[in-house]
Amino acid sequence: MKGLQVGHYTQEQYGTGATVFLLDEPAVGAYHLCGSSPAAFELTLLDLEADVTHIDALAFLGGSALGLPSVSGVQRWLQDRNRGWEVPHGRIPLVPAVAIYDLAYKDSVPPSDAMVYEACMAACEDNFQTGSIGAGTGATVGKIMSSALRMSGGVGYSEIHLSNDVSIIAYAVVNCVGDVRNNEGHIIAGARLSSEELKFLNCEKYLLQGQTEKRISAANTTLIALFTNAKFSKAELKRIAKMATAGMARVISPVFTRYDGDIVFCVSVGEKNANELTLGACAAEATKQAILNAVSGSIVLV
Repeated sequence: MKGLQVGHYTQEQYGTGATVFLLDEPAVGAYHLCGSSPAAFELTLLDLEADVTHIDALAFLGGSALGLPSVSGVQRWLQDRNRGWEVPHGRIPLVPAVAIYDLAYKDSVPPSDAMVYEACMAACEDNFQTGSIGAGTGATVGKIMSSALRMSGGVGYSEIHLSNDVSIIAYAVVNCVGDVRNNEGHIIAGARLSSEELKFLNCEKYLLQGQTEKRISAANTTLIALFTNAKFSKAELKRIAKMATAGMARVISPVFTRYDGDIVFCVSVGEKNANELTLGACAAEATKQAILNAVSGSIVLV
């Protein structure tokens, strides 16, 4: 999409990474927090009452709260290009960031600012890379029951074009505590009872039977970044982000739990005219498809 560049840095040895969304020009954005355990930096920039009207970039990181300081890599990249909010003493890059918990995947090493800077250097327009890359390197799904086997999550992508040349794209980093189901309701990634048989625990059924896991950690999150070439206000973008959560609920079960830090961002990078209701419906569908895309190559982790 014009006005947006996306870059990934993948650290396979440590099982972590970063995904950055660089905006060619300062852009209006908003978010909707729907999980209860977020690891976040500078979210208040996007609040409706915030004095700041635009952001310069967005970052998805590994390492949970330990990975958040690495957002300085994006800030440094922007500073090197004289980008940021102008103040009397220079420019301050405005970069909200969120992180998934991937410290249990391989080594408990969060991404560094140098890794994130490299992600910025690698960023390009129309980046459709997906899978176990970037911030999704150490993402896993299906963690309701500690004795069950997890499956890999990852980064997913989806795009919807309307007849009036308005488009919306979605990037998802899927690291949920629950299962991911396809359009037919069948589980395609989640807690597995066996690494050889295609037999799932079925997290929803497990809970509906009155069972629960006493050792679930707040180590789960699904991150969504939506970008549209249509012009919207911050309040409109927030409502679109809220509508997009329907897409998460259609394919993740359970979702929005106390153990997940689920969050949706929505950013406007264009000037086209579009109906808020229409785009909100598209946002939900794009979100759903991006999540499914993220786990399309999911494997069992033992």
